[in-house]
Amino acid sequence: MTDPKRSLKRRIAYLLLRLFTWVIAGLVRVLPLSWLRRLAAALAYLVCVFIPSRQHLAQENIRRVFGERFDERQRRQIARQATVNICKTMIELLKMRYLGEEQLKEMVSLRGEKHLWAALERGKGVILLTAHFGNWEIGGARLVIEGFPVVVIARDASEQFAARLINQARQHQGMTVLTRENMRDVFRALRDNRCLAILPDQHVAEGGIVVDFLGHPAATAVGPATMAVRTDCAVVPLFGCRRADDTIDGYILPAMDLVRTGDRDHDITENTKLFNQIIGDQIQQHPEQWLWLHNRWKV
Repeated sequence: MTDPKRSLKRRIAYLLLRLFTWVIAGLVRVLPLSWLRRLAAALAYLVCVFIPSRQHLAQENIRRVFGERFDERQRRQIARQATVNICKTMIELLKMRYLGEEQLKEMVSLRGEKHLWAALERGKGVILLTAHFGNWEIGGARLVIEGFPVVVIARDASEQFAARLINQARQHQGMTVLTRENMRDVFRALRDNRCLAILPDQHVAEGGIVVDFLGHPAATAVGPATMAVRTDCAVVPLFGCRRADDTIDGYILPAMDLVRTGDRDHDITENTKLFNQIIGDQIQQHPEQWLWLHNRWKV
């Protein structure tokens, strides 16, 4: 049976979150990015103070992956940087709908476009493989400016005020938003030779497989590998690394050499491992950029 007190707390928390999001949504309309980033840093401080369990989880995740490479003080610093980064990313995303092309170009540099154009020349669509790393949202808007047809898979936002605002910001910048439930349109996007952005770096509770991620077993989504095997589309890694001045270094890597033996289950497993590896390589190089606050290793 549902605990009435816990249910009441959830409802109150949801209402407070909605009110908070409504206030932030109003501020992003009128405040410049520099002020909003200061606000994000203040929010990150409050998260560290009032939700210490997430900071402890982040530090434990960092210790799990890097061992003695970082001492306790460095692990604490990386966890705080990651918290600031996610707060800035979310506020920048809400601000995105009010930014023009020139502002986006100033905010996000882009290199490696030739790799994406080459992948699209195959005519079978592209999976943009990325992660909750740096600013993972703004890169899609930057790609649209360069003429790439970008499609984003999102959760159904009909009952979630914050998610609805996020999807509206994406659509305002020319991205197509599809829900996970509408897989027919997802496959149609690949057949139409579009770029499908997917972030498979979080724990998956159902329908995934357990493979290595940063040196430890992790339940991982097989959706990207399954689509790549079924459609023969290209898979192109894309990352947006936050610089010290809060501009974003967007870089596109060459299309991956996928495993295609004809054994579907084997190919899905091996390609899922490859996806984890390339995301893990980026995290190893820039640990402060990743979402360590997430409980990735819940196997």
